[in-house]
Amino acid sequence: MKFALEDSSDSESVSSLDYSISSDEEITNSPLRNPRSSLGRDILQAYDTSSDELDSEDEVNIGLDDEWDVVKTKAREQPSWREKKDKSYVSLFLPYCLEISELEKHNDKLIRATSAIQVTKRDKGKGKVKPLSSLSYKLLTPKKQMNLRVEGATGEREDQYDLWLKTADQEAWRDGQQQASERRGEIRNIASNARARLKTQEDDRLAKEAEELRKMLEGMSVRQGQEEEEIERQFKEREKKLWDDIDAAIKEVERREAELAAATVAAARRQKEQEAARVAEAEKLALAQKAEAERRAREEAEKQRQDQLAKEEEEKRQLAQRQEEESKAKVAEEKDKTGSDWNKWVERQRWMKTNIIEPLKADRAARTALRPGMRLMTRGLGQVVNSRESIVRVSNDLHAILVQQLPSPPSPSSAVVLDENIPKTYAYLLSHLAKALIKQAESEVNAKADAAFPLARIVMGLLLRGHGALGEILFTRFVKKCPWVIPFYPNRPVNQSREEYEKSTGRGSDESLAEYISRMAGICTLYFAILQTPLSSIIPTISAAPPTPSQLENLIIPALRFPSAWTWLALALKDPLPILPPIAHLVSSWIEITAHEAVRVYGRGQMGKVWEVIEREGLSEGKIKGDSEAARQRLRLMLESWRRGEVQLPSGRIWD
Repeated sequence: MKFALEDSSDSESVSSLDYSISSDEEITNSPLRNPRSSLGRDILQAYDTSSDELDSEDEVNIGLDDEWDVVKTKAREQPSWREKKDKSYVSLFLPYCLEISELEKHNDKLIRATSAIQVTKRDKGKGKVKPLSSLSYKLLTPKKQMNLRVEGATGEREDQYDLWLKTADQEAWRDGQQQASERRGEIRNIASNARARLKTQEDDRLAKEAEELRKMLEGMSVRQGQEEEEIERQFKEREKKLWDDIDAAIKEVERREAELAAATVAAARRQKEQEAARVAEAEKLALAQKAEAERRAREEAEKQRQDQLAKEEEEKRQLAQRQEEESKAKVAEEKDKTGSDWNKWVERQRWMKTNIIEPLKADRAARTALRPGMRLMTRGLGQVVNSRESIVRVSNDLHAILVQQLPSPPSPSSAVVLDENIPKTYAYLLSHLAKALIKQAESEVNAKADAAFPLARIVMGLLLRGHGALGEILFTRFVKKCPWVIPFYPNRPVNQSREEYEKSTGRGSDESLAEYISRMAGICTLYFAILQTPLSSIIPTISAAPPTPSQLENLIIPALRFPSAWTWLALALKDPLPILPPIAHLVSSWIEITAHEAVRVYGRGQMGKVWEVIEREGLSEGKIKGDSEAARQRLRLMLESWRRGEVQLPSGRIWD
């Protein structure tokens, strides 16, 4: 039979005991002497004990179940069956003492066998357990037939002796079975107590582990709370710093407005004093006419002369006022024009988001199919260098990726424009390409201005290959990320939140002013590089026929043509933009990238006048504020270099 621990799956936790009888004459009631498990060793120790009863649960291994069927018992001490019978029977059988002594040995073996452990064997065929209770009974009926022959005994006495022998065997058998049953019950009780103790230990262990887990979770919760408090503290510090900067800017504007109001009040006071003086002078003349008649004519002439001077002065003042009003109206008109342009491109961006970007983002399958091409676009723009071979190769690769989303390849004569019929996957790729170009401008171009020229040539190359929609989508992205490409700086509406307003100006929520200006300069540098790119250097690189002037108007929108460079500079130098911090940096970028082409197109004399106005009114009179004195000095040095003719052509403008 096998003994197994409840919680163990190891084969070593099962031990086998085999009790067997070698013959009818001899009983070997010992288990295997080398059991494999601790359970078998404990059972062997219990078997070998000489005590009448198992005194404690230590004699039973923890983990016994209710399937035990091996019981080790010890025969109870009983009087010999001979003592129970009448002594007269003994006197009858004295002549046969020798044969009766042999019978006593046989019955002693019977008593020892019935007090031994009742052994069970596993049925090898069915895996069942059956008791070997028939073993002891077999020993009660030895093969030797005891033929007792008693001389002088009658047949009746022989029958009584057989009956007595049978009764003694049955009583010995019942006593052995009763002792075995009692021992089996004791071991089962001990096993039950052991299982209860094991369950208690297991419950204690689980409770301890639960307590440790609870403490660990409490520690993690505390750490998480501390981390959240630290993040909240840092966010509040950044927010406080940002609002401090905003408050400082508002106070500065209020101070300037107060100074302007004070100057206006002082001018009105001076005008009133002048008017009072003129009235007093008129009264003085009137009194003089009354007092001195001979001098009336002279005083009248003097009065007329004074009146004429006052009239001329008034006319001059009115003329200056009209000119000032016209100038303000013109500035307001220009501002309204740039504002309307900005609103137009903002609405175009909203149309793109509603009709192209959001539907494609919702279509997971289409977006997954476009992802390899998008990765190739980003990688190509990141690896391009300012050489003819590299630029043409990247342009052709981008062209091939875009053509896959069109029913037929575009050309200058059949350009793809941005309208309701444009394929959404094609427009989505163009939007991704524009976004990748702007990211390059914010990082690489911002660090090195020459990196803008190869990107600008790629844009113009794709436009000349028939991808006319790229120009509108790219400029829409420009306006969204940098309104200074118009140039325009929107005012904050009354009901607009601070986050939405900063997003409309292209500024990040936690971005400093210096970082914002640097990023805006990178985007504007790429835009200026596109404006000054000569088409004559790009047309030979395309395989299609050169576009005609009318086709160029369809391929390149006005915002990407070179005249927009002059328009940009004119608007950037008109109020109220010059006082804004980014203007000094942006005008320097314009001169660095576009000035050579502007001098070639408009002439050195015309551009010299522009340089003079910027230096005199912008820098000397302080109309161009800039974000720092370093930005103003950089602009001044550039203007002086152009005036002396010491400016070199940017290295990136000529490709290798």
